[in-house]
Formats: sequence, C-alpha cells, structure tokens
Amino acid sequence: MKSISKAILSISLIAIFASIQSCGFIFKSEFAKLESAELSTLAESLNDSQKRMLGQNDGQRKQLIQTFKQAFALAQAAEAEGIHKTEKFKNRFALSTEQMLATEYTKRNPEVTISQEEVNGYCDTHKAQFEQDYKMVSEGRKEQGSDEQKEQLKQQWGELMVRAQRARQANLDKEAISKVQLKISKANLLANLYTESLEDKLKPSDADKAKYLAEHPEADIEKLKANAQTLLDRLKKGESFEKLADEFNDDGTRGRGGDLDWFSKGKMDPDFEKAAFSMEKGQVSTELIKTSFGFHIVRVDDKRKAIPAPAPTPAAGADANKGAAAPTPKPEPVDEIKARHIYVSTTEAQSFERKMIDEKVKRALEDASLKYKVEVPADFPVKIPGFDPNRSGAVPNLNKQMDSKEKK
Repeated sequence: MKSISKAILSISLIAIFASIQSCGFIFKSEFAKLESAELSTLAESLNDSQKRMLGQNDGQRKQLIQTFKQAFALAQAAEAEGIHKTEKFKNRFALSTEQMLATEYTKRNPEVTISQEEVNGYCDTHKAQFEQDYKMVSEGRKEQGSDEQKEQLKQQWGELMVRAQRARQANLDKEAISKVQLKISKANLLANLYTESLEDKLKPSDADKAKYLAEHPEADIEKLKANAQTLLDRLKKGESFEKLADEFNDDGTRGRGGDLDWFSKGKMDPDFEKAAFSMEKGQVSTELIKTSFGFHIVRVDDKRKAIPAPAPTPAAGADANKGAAAPTPKPEPVDEIKARHIYVSTTEAQSFERKMIDEKVKRALEDASLKYKVEVPADFPVKIPGFDPNRSGAVPNLNKQMDSKEKK
C-alpha cells in the first residue's frame, strides 16, 4: 500500500508541475511583456521638449515600441543561452546600474559637487572593484592606457560611484523610473551580448571562405596581387603610367593619370610614404607597395621644400579676454613630393569575412526576434507639459486621445 501511495503521489506531483509549467508560471522571462505604463514612466524622464516631440509624434512612439520589442526578444534569446548567468553579464550590468543611478542623481542635483576627499576615500576602500571594472572596460583595446590615463579614469570612476551611492541613500533606486531604466538597460545589455555570442559562433569556415572567393574573385587577395603585378609588368614593358592609372585605379585619381598632387609626410599611409619618400625624382617603384588600402605602383614626379599651410586663424574677438597672443614662430620648410600611383584596392578582400559574419548574424537575429514573443502595447500615453486644450491651435493631448479610444 505504501509503494502504491508513493507512486500516486509522484504522479500527482508530476501532473501539478506540468500544469504549472504549461500555464507559464515557470521560467517566464521579465522581457516577455512591455507594459504601456513602463513606456509612459520612461517618457517622464525626458525633458519638456522631448516629451512634446514624443507625445505629438505617433511614428516616433511606435518606432520606440518596436526598438524595445526587438531588444526584449533578443534578451530572451540571451537568457535561453544562459548569458544572464555569466560573470561577464553580471559585471557589466553592475557597472551600468551604477552609471544609471549616478546620472539620475546628477540630473536631480546639478549643483552638488563631490569632494576630492570623498572620491579618494571611495577609491582607497574599493581598489579590487576598480581593478575589475578597469579590466572590463579595457577589454578588446589594442593598447593598454598609460598610468596617467588609468589614474584619470580611476578618479572619474570614484566620483561616479559616490554619486550612485548617494542615489541609493535617497532611495532613487526604488523609484519606478529607475526600475524601468534598469529593465531597459538589462535588455539592451543582454541583446548586445547575445549578438556578440553569435559573431563568435557564426565565423565562416575555411570551406565557406573558399566558396565565397570562388564566387567573388574581387575579394581574393592573391588574385588582386597577381592583377597588380600584371600592371607592373605592363609598365616595365613600356606602357603609359597615366593610361594604366586611368584604366584601372579604384580611387579618385582615376581620370587624372593617378595624380596624388603634392603631399608631405604624415598625410598618407605610413607604408606608402616610406616607399615614396625614399625614391628619387622621376623614379618608378620596381616592386609592388602594399598598404592597408591595397597594392600600389608609385612614380615620383617632383620634390621640393615648402612651408606648411598655416593653421586656421581664430575668429575676430575669439580671444579678446585672453590678451595679446604670443607671436607664432615662422614654420620651417618641410619635404614634399608630387607623385602618381597605379592602384588596386584590397578593401573587399579585407572586409568580405566581416560581411559574411554580419549577414549570418543578421539572419540569426531576425530568427530570434520571431521566435521569442514580446507582448507590447499599440501605443502609450505621454504627458505633454504645458498643454492647454482650450488654447487656439493647441496640439491634441495624447492621453485624452487614448482615453477616448479605450472608451470606444
């Protein structure tokens, strides 16, 4: 009898669990629905002119709804992937929360200044937190900031944290507007991280890239180099430099015989300049010059020393309160050359992989937006400040319009 009772109890619990799950009470995302009241609350945080613009523009409100709808759908997709449980998300959302609270506190207390002692005190007692946030905001940068730049960022971070702390002391984090802003911020962050995850997953395989290059020879770097070498060979056989430039150049010098006019150092791609300035007047490069833009064949037509063009003169009266300015020293002449080039662009070759990823990610985002449903209102009311319905020419109040629609 006991075993039968246990079996019946287990079946009952499974049935109850299945019933609850089917009713949507388990794992229901907070991003499955966007309330009209949330949008109206968000609108209240805008300045008066922005409220008027939003309240009087149906298209702008509907666009806002669609923007949030997509972000909420992608946020659900991110949750399905477990992104909301990652340390990366938690750390980023924690910092964005502090930024939001600090901004809200400053907006309401523009006259308040944070003393250096408070900033230093916070930084001294939260060193590990700063190092974590600094590592996070520096992620992906090619170069690490200098010690001076890091210290400046630390001071800014400390002031932000103190302001966020004061916002909590004033219970700003418990207000409706803060809750809505955090929900929107959370959705956007999850949507961005989901997009980043797709970019990692959808990188084209070697087979994908080979197929693309077979169909798009203009993106094949080796074929482009071979084309440029063919032009160099034709030039060496006596064909006209100007004619080849006009026929094949992929830039604005086409039709001008490849003329780049006069230029000094610091104006062109470093690799281009290094080759061009090492050549003599009348000399043509005997090898292809590779730059970040493509392959070049260069001819130096002339060389000279020239005074650099002067910097723009300030408008009259601009420095009236600063007294007489110190005399500007006469600039020294610099080396300039007049050159032409025959040019084969490699822009497509350098960007096709990125283009392939973008196309795949775009389709995946569209699929996720369709898969994860978000219930949204058709519109939302915005309180238009200073509206007087009895004033001649007054713009109708959106709240009253929506009230009348609901009554009908």
